[in-house]
Amino acid sequence: MPKVIWISNLRVFATLTVIMLHCAAGGIYLMGKIPDSWWWICNAANAFGRFAVPIFVMLSGYLLLGKYKNLIDFLSKRFSRIFIPFLVWTLIYMLWGSYFGVIPAEKTKLEIIDILRKIMFGGAGGSGHLWFVYMLLGIYLFLPILSKWITQASSQEIKYFLILWVISCTVYPYFNRFLGIKINFEIRYFSGYIGYFVLGYFLGNIQFSNAIPKIGYWALGIFVISWIITFVGIYFSTISNRSIYEANLFDYLSPSVIMMSVTAFLAFKNLFNLEFLPNLTTQIDKFSYGMYLMHLIPMKTISRQWHINFKWIHPIIGISTQFILTALVCYFVMLIISKIPKTSWITG
Repeated sequence: MPKVIWISNLRVFATLTVIMLHCAAGGIYLMGKIPDSWWWICNAANAFGRFAVPIFVMLSGYLLLGKYKNLIDFLSKRFSRIFIPFLVWTLIYMLWGSYFGVIPAEKTKLEIIDILRKIMFGGAGGSGHLWFVYMLLGIYLFLPILSKWITQASSQEIKYFLILWVISCTVYPYFNRFLGIKINFEIRYFSGYIGYFVLGYFLGNIQFSNAIPKIGYWALGIFVISWIITFVGIYFSTISNRSIYEANLFDYLSPSVIMMSVTAFLAFKNLFNLEFLPNLTTQIDKFSYGMYLMHLIPMKTISRQWHINFKWIHPIIGISTQFILTALVCYFVMLIISKIPKTSWITG
């Protein structure tokens, strides 16, 4: 089906972008301690990757909302597919952190209480990226209710929800931060990542009257502008914070990142509904969740053991090499594991 092509392309691109983002992330905390040009490269690469996590949520919303039928079947199917690989990799990170961790945050005592605490509250082996899974599982708990609503809602009502979501994510915190004005009208029910879930459903099903390529090109242009706003904004917020990295106003729910996510979604939907190395893309798409779960282990190992990171020769070379090696290791590990029968509980 034509739709599957752009969805697969976008999911693969987002997965690889997350790996690239994390390869560049170490440099953003070193303003003034590394050459300015190096910091800017790390900052721009980190800002570029901020659309990826929202895209995962948007794709889930597009693919799942409106298709819910049975509560028990849905919960058992979605939770087993997401939670079991998450639990397996959480335990792997605990073991890895216990034997190879070099900072306190990665250390895990191999005791039942500490293991259960790390599973419940996160942070096992320094696996901070697993916050995404906790968030996604929380949205899945609400999906049966949301799906029933969205199948009955009009386009106008969905737009109403999304407008209030944007207001709750941007106007409220920005007024409070810059103007010291705290608005007490309670609309936090519209806030959070659930807005991306609804946004994915809306954008995936909306039909534009303009030519499809034109929409895609406009989306690409706005994406670039939003990306520039994000990394320039991070620079000024970091400068104002005495050169200590500060990106609270440019997190995943900020206006510029919301716009990056919207335009990336529309660009792939309208321009990249084409096959690129279809066999490889299909495989990476299949392994995308497993690659996301495991990538910090090879990424950190490559950095610590071989010293290939943003400081190796030059950030562009270091980030690119670390990214390629990490992606290759993740891909081939998932490929090998997938050859073993009934191992989807590892690969996802």
